[in-house]
Amino acid sequence: MSSGVQVNPDCLSEFEAMKIRSSYQYIIFKISADKKFIEIEAKGEKGAAFSEFTSKLPDGDCRYAVLDVEINTKSGATANKLIFVAWSDDNASVKPKMLYASSKDALKKALTGINEEYQATERGDLDFSEIQKKAGSV
Repeated sequence: MSSGVQVNPDCLSEFEAMKIRSSYQYIIFKISADKKFIEIEAKGEKGAAFSEFTSKLPDGDCRYAVLDVEINTKSGATANKLIFVAWSDDNASVKPKMLYASSKDALKKALTGINEEYQATERGDLDFSEIQKKAGSV
């Protein structure tokens, strides 16, 4: 079920810059106040710490994010993968949770090249090694 929330074109152009030129460590997206668009809330410079990323996710609310994660492959090499992170704080009220849940597919479909999704509902879920595993790290 779709909520009718549309993806702002800026989201796509900045995501492409992240994917192709590795411009950002992360991008955090939010649904606009009028509930019509998904827009960029924050971007992390390349090399930004994971703690900086998690500090930008609000308590009692929801957000989407794309995170650039360095993983270790089976062959022993390192590679960078983009992973979609869905932040839905357990303490958020039902309305935003439902709106974010029903709008997620619109953003995921627009952001081509992301295969994995990581769900976090509390601060304890924001574990970098778990996110790396989900992105394919061994």
